[in-house]
Amino acid sequence: MARKARPGVIDARFEHGLLNLAEAGRYLDVPQRTFHRWARGYERGEPLLHVLPADRGPLPVTFIALAEAHVLDALRDAGVRPHKIRPALAALQSEFGRDYVLVAPELATDGIDVLWDFAMSEPGQGLIAGDTGQHVIREIVEDQMSYIAWDDRGYPTELQLRQWLPAKVIVNVHRSFGQPVFAGSGARVSDVASMTKAGENAETVADEFGISISDVRAAARILLGRAA
Repeated sequence: MARKARPGVIDARFEHGLLNLAEAGRYLDVPQRTFHRWARGYERGEPLLHVLPADRGPLPVTFIALAEAHVLDALRDAGVRPHKIRPALAALQSEFGRDYVLVAPELATDGIDVLWDFAMSEPGQGLIAGDTGQHVIREIVEDQMSYIAWDDRGYPTELQLRQWLPAKVIVNVHRSFGQPVFAGSGARVSDVASMTKAGENAETVADEFGISISDVRAAARILLGRAA
């Protein structure tokens, strides 16, 4: 995707890589192959996320790309087929007059109308699963957009990772250099997982980081793929 129309010349949300593709997929609970396709493109389509180019280093996933993936995952849950969405994103860009349409606040309102109308056209054939209603898409996307906080220009500033509920894990470039943290304590999720992986029991890890045992278990389950 073209990298343009972002606020300011240098903004860490758009320019600083936070995670690699595999890590981002794990945090969002999106299959690795799926996230890679979203980030690097399908066989016949361009990327759907604003990740950094491969020559920019080993951490291509920016904050804005992670937020886009969060919304794209919600659209997928709602019955929108991501591998068909590229032309629809162009229609949304034209409608909104901005590039980062997956994280535009108006996506859950006017944007769903645009997606639906596009899906009813010949170029949009196959974009939405046949048994999906417009109201279903709207409700799901509205709910998932509630996990994003925006600045006064309509760009995301903070993302809560819904897959971690009831644990509250947030991503904010101004906290821990953008690494996902447990909101209450500020403990980095990766540090919690690392201590668990080293063999410490859940009670010890919880005490060390000032989090609940359930938070420790969430880190082990999502990042390590096992119980703590």
